[in-house]
Amino acid sequence: MQFPAEIIAQCQSALETHQLEGFLTGAGNEDADIMFIAEAPGEKEAETGEPFCGRSGKVLDSYLTTLGLARKDVYITSAVRSRPFKWGERRPNGTPVMKKINRKPTEKEIFAHAPLLDYQIAAIRPRIIVSLGGVALKRLLGNSAKMSMMHGTIHHSPVQNRVKNNYQWSTETYDVCALYHPAAVFYNPSLREVIDEDLHALKTITEL
Repeated sequence: MQFPAEIIAQCQSALETHQLEGFLTGAGNEDADIMFIAEAPGEKEAETGEPFCGRSGKVLDSYLTTLGLARKDVYITSAVRSRPFKWGERRPNGTPVMKKINRKPTEKEIFAHAPLLDYQIAAIRPRIIVSLGGVALKRLLGNSAKMSMMHGTIHHSPVQNRVKNNYQWSTETYDVCALYHPAAVFYNPSLREVIDEDLHALKTITEL
């Protein structure tokens, strides 16, 4: 999807001093009924420009298989379009080296990228928006939204749009479903059972 040049320029100028790399526009079917919104690209995504091409991409593909879908059937994007990183020490062979490490995006970074996501939601007009992880959920439904309380269920609601220097609720309403981010299973494998239950519940809704 092509963005208006002024939206990209506004975003990049606001984040010139931030530790970010790469830029992803999103990928998939621009007429999709279902839109997946994640947190931000990782290292592999920043290198290739393709969403979910790393390890978590295989988990996302398993989500889609459970739903009876493929990547060509959905649109995939994120709240932040560039990889947030920090420098940290790693010891791959026992010798300390400084490397770029993924980090959670800041509120300012999410807000600066907000017009890009607003533009895509308005252009695609999905029937169902699936948020992958807490960052994406809060970007859509506000800071009071909790993954622990909302995962696996549909919430018919407006979503947050950036209007000047604040968020405002959209005039349109969407069916928003929160799922745990695919990377969550790497840190907490026991979540896989919960995720499978949530996916089967979402599949029932998408088939209506």
